[in-house]
Amino acid sequence: MDFFASQDLARRNTRKLIFLLVLTVIALTLSVYAVVVISFGLAQPQRVVVAEDTGGDVARWFWSADNALLMLGIASLVICVVSIGSLMKMSELRKGGSSVADLLGGRRLVPGTKDLAERRILNIVEEISLASGVPVPPVYVLDNEPGINAFAAGHTIDDAVIGVNRGTIEKLNRDELQGVIAHEFSHILNGDMRMSVRMIGLLHGIQAIALIGIYLFRTASHMSQRRSGNDKSGNAGLALLALGGGLFLVGSIGLFFARLIKASVSRQREYLADASAVQFTRSPEGISGALKMIGADTYGSEVKAPQAETISHMFFANMQGSLTQNLLATHPPLIPRIQRIEPRFSGQFADYMQTRAKATIIGEREQSKKSTDKAAGFGKRFGMFAKQIDQIGWQMPLDPALMIAAIGSPTDDDMVYSQMLLGHVPDAFLNDCRELFSARCIVFASLLDNRDEVRQRQLKLLLNLEKLPTMEETKQQALHLSNIAARYRLPIFEIIQGTLVGMSAEQFDRFRGTVKELVVADHQISLFEFFLLHHLLIHVARHLGVEQPYQVRFENMNALTAEIELLLSIVAKQGHADATAAEQAFSEGAKSLADIGKGLKFTGGNWDYNLLEQAMRKLVQCAPQVKKGILSAIGLTVIHDGQITIEEAELFRAISESLDCPVPPIIASEPSSAG
Repeated sequence: MDFFASQDLARRNTRKLIFLLVLTVIALTLSVYAVVVISFGLAQPQRVVVAEDTGGDVARWFWSADNALLMLGIASLVICVVSIGSLMKMSELRKGGSSVADLLGGRRLVPGTKDLAERRILNIVEEISLASGVPVPPVYVLDNEPGINAFAAGHTIDDAVIGVNRGTIEKLNRDELQGVIAHEFSHILNGDMRMSVRMIGLLHGIQAIALIGIYLFRTASHMSQRRSGNDKSGNAGLALLALGGGLFLVGSIGLFFARLIKASVSRQREYLADASAVQFTRSPEGISGALKMIGADTYGSEVKAPQAETISHMFFANMQGSLTQNLLATHPPLIPRIQRIEPRFSGQFADYMQTRAKATIIGEREQSKKSTDKAAGFGKRFGMFAKQIDQIGWQMPLDPALMIAAIGSPTDDDMVYSQMLLGHVPDAFLNDCRELFSARCIVFASLLDNRDEVRQRQLKLLLNLEKLPTMEETKQQALHLSNIAARYRLPIFEIIQGTLVGMSAEQFDRFRGTVKELVVADHQISLFEFFLLHHLLIHVARHLGVEQPYQVRFENMNALTAEIELLLSIVAKQGHADATAAEQAFSEGAKSLADIGKGLKFTGGNWDYNLLEQAMRKLVQCAPQVKKGILSAIGLTVIHDGQITIEEAELFRAISESLDCPVPPIIASEPSSAG
């Protein structure tokens, strides 16, 4: 899958969706105008009679100039109601995925859970996150839902969460769970989530028309019960009753068509997510098995939470549990969906259950051996096994085209590699990465200077800002961190990012302040450390709602010359000690930027923390294809000398992830014999 093309497709679909919903609002406006005019006619029938008696007709009166002001007022009112209703819902969901999970009554799973099913789903999500280069998202479980379903929600990668029904984690085996979670990750990588959240807001705005109609209808009903016998009061009550009923009918029809639009867009994205999941896991049996389990299960894919209809398009399968297709179905029919993955499937779910029961007994016994054999084969094929994986100076070639193609398109090799990476990091340290207090201290430890004088100053600063327990834990984590190879720093920080989103906004503000104080006290920070920290802080801030999700502002590079020039110069200097070689590497990368390349000048590669942070905040707001061009230029700059070290490769990944373009951990097809 082409990550950048998928992101662009999601943006086009969002624009198409908004256009169609705007047409729906226009139709709503005209319909509401008709309801108001008719209701007004019921309240003052003599005006309609006069129009007919003077040679006119009702149609002319309906569109008369006298009613033009009324039409304008109604249009403004409808737009205001829809806009306010949408904004209210969007405000409710401003914190991203966690807001959606809370809406459904989800409970966040903690890494220390003793529940085996919960631990298994957390492990799968972590493995897939590391394999795809995405920060580990929080996982929520819907405890009261026995059906098999799941969802991914959020505005961007930064504030994404994974949600699963209790039935999902209890009824599916590991391969099936992996297929479901890979499907949800494809929605994260393909940019579907932002469109889905916006859809919730727009639908709520249209629904507001129907809600107002219900309120007016009930008010008129109460009035009619208390009204006196005079005709004037009776006409007013009848008009209000007609207005309320009409608005409810119009709003309901508008909501029907809006849901029809939502369903048609959503169905196509589900097929794409299924295909992406198969590509990722290289196991069609996993996701097809999960779909078969839904067909065979008593509860199917039902979700009964009161707010579930609001996010029906976000679920893995039809939340109503239906196996058939209807106009408002947000998902394709179950059997054709399975047959796209497994063409020979007969449609008999009972047959699968019998086969699965036998396979599960054998499969559970051999799962560990299967993973070990695959990892060994992977190591032999890529030369990344045993001590070789820890050789910091080991060289490997980089093809920018291959690396760009890998962005947002992880494979099963990446999955195995992520498992190997986790296997090379001590379990105790990984557990500390998953615990909030220790995770904070690991970040602090990564900023401690090697010079004793500076380190003591930083530790004293920690004592003043965070108190003694934090300082002591930071010292301990610094010892552990010193024994961790540099190539593991990015995966470790991806785990830590998923842990730190458990902070409150107040805790995060204090944490961010301490990080910046440690950076200032150090007076130096490596480029790799900068990108780790920048992405970490931005990710957590967006997830907590401290910062708003970024919006695409730049469709081309013309307004970004200074930022691209700065970034390319820094990368060129980082990988080339000789100034002449660095400038040549810069020129190689700049040449690929046809629009602005000729005007770029090598700045020497010196950088300032605040200046680079401002540049990255601006560059992340580029359109997907612009980001693709920038990353291609960086890749060409890095490989100008024909080789790339592990540090350079990880730096590229860190830069890419700071631009919300996740790179899997494997970035080369073959290792070099060098080193």
